[in-house]
Amino acid sequence: MPTAIERFGSGTAVVTGAGSGIGEGLARNLAALGMTVVVADIDIDRARSVADDLTSAGGSAVAHWVDVADAASVDLMAASVFDRYGGVELLINNAGVENAGLLWEVDVERWNKVMAINVNGAFHAARSFVPRMIERGTPAVIVNMASIAGLTSSALQAPYIVSKHAVLALTECLHQDVALAGAPIQVSAILPGHVRSNIFTAARRDAPTSNMLANQMWDVLQQANDTIAPDPVHATAHMLEAVARGDFWIMTDDELCRSTVESRATQIRALSPPPNPFDVLKQLGITPGDRERQ
Repeated sequence: MPTAIERFGSGTAVVTGAGSGIGEGLARNLAALGMTVVVADIDIDRARSVADDLTSAGGSAVAHWVDVADAASVDLMAASVFDRYGGVELLINNAGVENAGLLWEVDVERWNKVMAINVNGAFHAARSFVPRMIERGTPAVIVNMASIAGLTSSALQAPYIVSKHAVLALTECLHQDVALAGAPIQVSAILPGHVRSNIFTAARRDAPTSNMLANQMWDVLQQANDTIAPDPVHATAHMLEAVARGDFWIMTDDELCRSTVESRATQIRALSPPPNPFDVLKQLGITPGDRERQ
């Protein structure tokens, strides 16, 4: 089976949400392997900072502004990249946002934004990149950023959980559609657990909630992210080896993800209800008061 350096030692990669976190880690690894990396992000200053850092280190990278929630923006990026480089060997749809709070407390605009970025972004990329990849006729890879959350359910994170279930379903369907078309395109899904990033901090800044439990959960998750979560460069190096092998299921923590898959399979096989949210919160070290239990 090919290694990452063998498979991604040349060619062009497009990574959305590459201005920080997992996306930045992927961009750094791909540039180090030898790919020309399109550092795509809605925050063009962060994208330029990453791209400049990569080129200063001897890599090949260029920043590109994109709003993955806007189909026209994604299509413009695809057209620009194909015109400039002739093709794309690796597309990673990584851009995503989080949200916390009880489902009925979620602002409609925020719900739509989470779905537009996390789900529609992957759909827009498929519409823009797949036809161009098929027309070119050379091997390519599309990787969508799902999450271990795409295999679970949880209180206080409904928009994110729903979006990641949708991304996983979209990716499985795309895998089958590409096979029907006979296109030489590998389709894979990344299901990361904790990886160091600012996703929780950004969510709390962009969509603050007055829900006490949600804020406690954010504190616990961000602390875990800051202390025990692997560095994104290290974590994504593991991911890229799995992508290079041709795996569909790409994980950051193989043992954790397999355990989550087994737990979910057991629940569905037994037709059991979702986990008790108080038990889950207790595992996180959060003890709801009487008001939260009402």
